[in-house]
Amino acid sequence: MANTNAPLPFFSSCDVADALQVLRKSENIPNLEAAGYVPDIHLWSPLFKAGNTRGNIPLLALFSKGMVPITDKSAPKLSEHFADTIPEGSVICISQPENMANAVWGGLMTARAQIRGALGVVVDGRIRDLNEQREAGFPVFAKTTSIMGAGDHTRASRINVPITMQPNKDHPAVTIHAGDYVVADADGVVVIPKDLLAKVEAQCKKATAIDDQCMTALKNGEGIAVTFKKYRG
Repeated sequence: MANTNAPLPFFSSCDVADALQVLRKSENIPNLEAAGYVPDIHLWSPLFKAGNTRGNIPLLALFSKGMVPITDKSAPKLSEHFADTIPEGSVICISQPENMANAVWGGLMTARAQIRGALGVVVDGRIRDLNEQREAGFPVFAKTTSIMGAGDHTRASRINVPITMQPNKDHPAVTIHAGDYVVADADGVVVIPKDLLAKVEAQCKKATAIDDQCMTALKNGEGIAVTFKKYRG
C-alpha cells in the first residue's frame, strides 16, 4: 500500500501521530483531541499486523463512505454502486453502524476496488473473505471480522461526505473529510487533515532525525536518560 509519489511516504503511523500531538499542543489546533488516531483498527491483509512500517506506508487521498442499517428507509440512496465510483489512487474509508454483526467489505469488493485502482480500505467495523483479500494482496484495515455479508443488514448511503469513526467509545472520535490523508500500517491508523499535511511532514522530518540519533546512541550502549537529555533536551 506504498505510494512513494505522495507526501510523507516513509513516515510511520507512530511518527505521524507524534507529529499531530506536537501540533495540537504547540499551536492549539482544535479538533485534534485524538491526534488523528483511530484506535482498535488493525491490518488484516496482506498479513495480520505485519510488514515494514517504514517505506510501505499508505498515504492516500481519502474516499469516504457512510453505511446505514438496511432498515433505514429515510437515509439517501445511491444512484450506482459505491464500488463503481471509487477514484484511482484512493483509499476507501468506511464507517459502519454500531452493533452490526455483518461485514461491510469482502472479496468481491476488493476485486472491484483493485480494478478501479484503489490502494486499500479502512473499515471501523467488520470485514470478511480474508483468504481472498490476502490472495489479492490487498491492504485491508478493520476492527474485526465476520462471516455474514452486508446485503441483509447494511447499505451504502453517502459517499465523499464527512464521516465519524469511533470504534472505541472511550477514545475521542475522528471526523474524516474527503481529501484528508490516512497513514495506516502494522501499528495502526492515523488521519491527517489535508490542511495540516505540510506541518505534519516538517514535524516528522525533525522528530525522526532526532529519534535516529537516539537509536544509534542506545545501540552503542548509552543509557536512556543520557540519550534523551542529549538529543531531546
